[in-house]
Amino acid sequence: MDPIKNLISGSDPIRNDPAAVPDADEALRRVTTGAPMFTDSLPPNVLQFEDRKRRRARVAGVLTLAAAAVTAGVLVATNLGPLVSAPAPAGTVVPSGSETAGPATPTPTATPSATQSATATPTPTPTAAAASWTAFTDATGQATFEHPLGWTVSQSPQTIAGGSYNIVEVKNAAGKTVATLRLVYDVTGGPVCPDPKPYQTLDSVIVDVPQKAAKLREHPQGPSAFVFRVIQGDKVYGSVALADGDLAPQTTTCGLYNGILGPDNVPIAQFGDTVWLTADGRDAPLTFDSVAAAKAYTGTQEYKDVKRMLVSLALQPAAS
Repeated sequence: MDPIKNLISGSDPIRNDPAAVPDADEALRRVTTGAPMFTDSLPPNVLQFEDRKRRRARVAGVLTLAAAAVTAGVLVATNLGPLVSAPAPAGTVVPSGSETAGPATPTPTATPSATQSATATPTPTPTAAAASWTAFTDATGQATFEHPLGWTVSQSPQTIAGGSYNIVEVKNAAGKTVATLRLVYDVTGGPVCPDPKPYQTLDSVIVDVPQKAAKLREHPQGPSAFVFRVIQGDKVYGSVALADGDLAPQTTTCGLYNGILGPDNVPIAQFGDTVWLTADGRDAPLTFDSVAAAKAYTGTQEYKDVKRMLVSLALQPAAS
């Protein structure tokens, strides 16, 4: 038995005699001189101080990582917003409680028709000029031309030596005489003057009117045409009419003749605003301050209407 157990056993009143008193000096000697009664070894379930420090450090590290992960998750959720669940597949239809069980019928998607998507093409509207013209045939049946509705036509037919002749006057809506058609038997000579004036043709369009073959042999002419000609005197004098072409034109003139031979068996035709345009400007149908002003006249509606009317002339022999 070791000294401590002996000491304890000796002090136990049950086991020892109460009358026996231990020797204190002896007991102290045994304790100080006896074999050691303790050790540095710890039980297996008790951690040493250094191990506990390392364990605490590991636990603190794990907690720090967990806190960082939670913080990162909050930041991601804040930046990206709430998560939206993916839409169901296009072919999947989930019936509601009010619907009858059975195969789902997909709802067809409306497709715009070709009529809805196509751009409407506006219907062309006839121009006022095309819709407001009419044809006129003179009383002899030898001349036909077009003129605008609203213009008036008057005529004076006559018979000379068995032939049919006529004078047809055309006035516009304002009552102004814009042209006269003369179907005549013959023509008179032109004016003479001491001082011919320069002239020029500002517009010309050949018309589809045949010419008398015998007259052409006698007096060769160019083709019949619509012409707008001016003579430059103290003013610029102008005329619009039908005229046969001049095969040897001059640079000056005393007067310009307006008339065409016309086909065989038809009188000579004079269709325009005057028969003769003279250099002195007497009875000139058109007067301008300059050639430039005369050219500007070709852009007016009056000029366009008169030109179209003159060009439309058709001549044919009278019915027998």
